[in-house]
Amino acid sequence: MNFELNINEEKIMKKNEKQAMKTIDLNNKDVYVECIEKSRKGELSIPESSQIRLFFVQKGSCAFFCAKHFDVLLETGSVVLVPPQNKCIISVKNNIQLIIVSLTVDLNFCNDLPFESLMEIDVKKKHSNKNDDIVSLKTNKIISNYLKLLRQCMSNNVKGDEFFKIKQKELLYYFGEFYTKEELSEFFSPILTSDMAFSKMVYQICERIHSVTGIAKEMNYSLSGFKKRFSRVFKMSAYKWLCEAKGQRLFHEITCSRKTFTQLSYDFGFSSPAHMNNFCRKMFGDTPGGLRAKQIAQ
Repeated sequence: MNFELNINEEKIMKKNEKQAMKTIDLNNKDVYVECIEKSRKGELSIPESSQIRLFFVQKGSCAFFCAKHFDVLLETGSVVLVPPQNKCIISVKNNIQLIIVSLTVDLNFCNDLPFESLMEIDVKKKHSNKNDDIVSLKTNKIISNYLKLLRQCMSNNVKGDEFFKIKQKELLYYFGEFYTKEELSEFFSPILTSDMAFSKMVYQICERIHSVTGIAKEMNYSLSGFKKRFSRVFKMSAYKWLCEAKGQRLFHEITCSRKTFTQLSYDFGFSSPAHMNNFCRKMFGDTPGGLRAKQIAQ
């Protein structure tokens, strides 16, 4: 009897995924690659996205601000991963060339290295004294040449959907070939789950919908079924995950923008600035004013 129920549950999950993916495809306008150049010192603000993004510094150096990560120095040949739903600020120190690649295809390196296999290493690291510092990798000559060719193709107006999807798969193949499994696990750890298809849908839908009930409905799940599967995939409750995601976005706005706290409380759906204060105390151990003051003092 239990076996039959498990089979039925699996069929329902697969049907839900197909229906939800159709909804996402209709509403999501993919931005595959962005080429950015800036010759003078100053700041670049990169808006949030529902996609996983890779930031490659082809030339120059910059300070990188994302979520709780401040003043991370990136130099020529560096690449960092930015998870979905994260804004970034890039403080240019000198003439910079930057390529941002969004990963819209299925995450696969090559046949003998499935993406989910990185979870085995990541779980072990989570039980060690791993810090939360942002991880950057250094590109090699082949990936550098890949980026140069990608920029040249775009400058010659080669920008079709199929072209970008092929180039994403090529890039992931190079990652699988030229980095160790341990390096890849650490680099991709912010977005690793045991079910990448499910988590990708969650990331894309939560860009528009910010409640557990709303996301479950959008993905054609019962509320209890969604909570159960979410906890299994993300290793925490859906409510806690949404609170942490909201907290990261709010932390960035408090410390990196000049918006008033009244405006931020409205933007993030708090009933009052006092409610936002309580949220920040619980999430970060300080008030919005205290968080902003600490950042200014740095």
